[in-house]
Amino acid sequence: MTAPSHPALIAGLRPVERAGEDPATRRVLRHDEAGAALRDLAATWTLPEAADAWVAGLWSAPFGWRAALTGTALGRVLPVHDAHPYSAASSVCRVCGHQPDQVHDTAEERWLRHTEGVPVDGDVADHVLALEDLAGHPRPVPTEYDRWALRAVLTILRTLPAGTRPSKARDALKRAALLPTTKPFAYGSLLEELALVGVVATAERPGMVEQWTTYAERDERPSVRVEVQAPLAWWDASHGLREDVVEQVFGHLDTSPVDLDGPRPTPVPDRKETATVAIPALLRAPKPGAGRLPAHVGTGDAEAGDVWALRLADDRWVTLYVHGEALTSPRRYVLVEYLAGVHPAFPDAADVATTVQPRRDGRSPFRVHSLEKLPRARRIARGVPAPGASEPLPDSSPAGTAEYVRQMVDWFFPSA
Repeated sequence: MTAPSHPALIAGLRPVERAGEDPATRRVLRHDEAGAALRDLAATWTLPEAADAWVAGLWSAPFGWRAALTGTALGRVLPVHDAHPYSAASSVCRVCGHQPDQVHDTAEERWLRHTEGVPVDGDVADHVLALEDLAGHPRPVPTEYDRWALRAVLTILRTLPAGTRPSKARDALKRAALLPTTKPFAYGSLLEELALVGVVATAERPGMVEQWTTYAERDERPSVRVEVQAPLAWWDASHGLREDVVEQVFGHLDTSPVDLDGPRPTPVPDRKETATVAIPALLRAPKPGAGRLPAHVGTGDAEAGDVWALRLADDRWVTLYVHGEALTSPRRYVLVEYLAGVHPAFPDAADVATTVQPRRDGRSPFRVHSLEKLPRARRIARGVPAPGASEPLPDSSPAGTAEYVRQMVDWFFPSA
């Protein structure tokens, strides 16, 4: 496996993801195996070493290096325990969140980590894969820009207006353009990583650097409208940062304020040479011998009754049903929902299921904008009747870009 550096990741993508080879990267991690592996992997890092890797992962090293900090914080406090399923209907462990039947596509998860961010909900198995990916490779040293970016992140979060919620904190980080991407999801991931370790947290709901909290506790939210997990779900800027945790994690680095409007160091490498930018560009490019995607069925905006197909990284496809317009201001959103089934090739309208695909906790539609602009997506049918479901649509749903739906695919199709 190529070393997780920007050039090696970009070069290593070509023979696998671009040529369509099957590298046999499907893997299942059992409950006790995953817990033991994470504790062992976390023990190979000190907290300052892991913090350095996290800071380097802001730019000079691929994003996946930031898993060193979240994985180390998680593995140091993860207790030895038996699996405790949520209920008779859900096999997810209440203690650690392990999903016993989840099949991991290690190749796809790897490029997602390095281009979008690390596992943000304390997933044990995902962190095992992330730390295994980093093992044995030279650990990155933060550059001048990386160290400045850390200070900038802390400055932004420290100076937010009182009461600012996580979504607005994410937007403030995005406006500062600290990462080699403009995707809101990447800035949201950064914020959730800091929350998981305990920098962005409340005293009542601390992060992993301070103490272990069960997955069930982290799954508690103040309302159904909050998508992020605790500790971030319960935080707003009135709480400030946990400065004692900042000192514990980043105290060996400079964490003083910076002038966000002043000169900033030049990041290295250039933005287009980072895995964050180059890998998605390669995945969008036609593969050798592959034809162009079929044209959309019809033209114009996504409308009620549409079915859209979304291509995943390994050329599998999933489908979405459009229920209709959800919001019109400040921009147009439509309500979409996954349909059952994962397709090995581009699906025809006749292949589409007539039932929805729920998450483990029930139906979960999304309000999304810009579905028409989403790469690797096509409208394949119009005027389709609403799909069947065992329960009504929920009263609320998360909102974001259409890409967010694709990023959530593992929550709906864990064994795909």
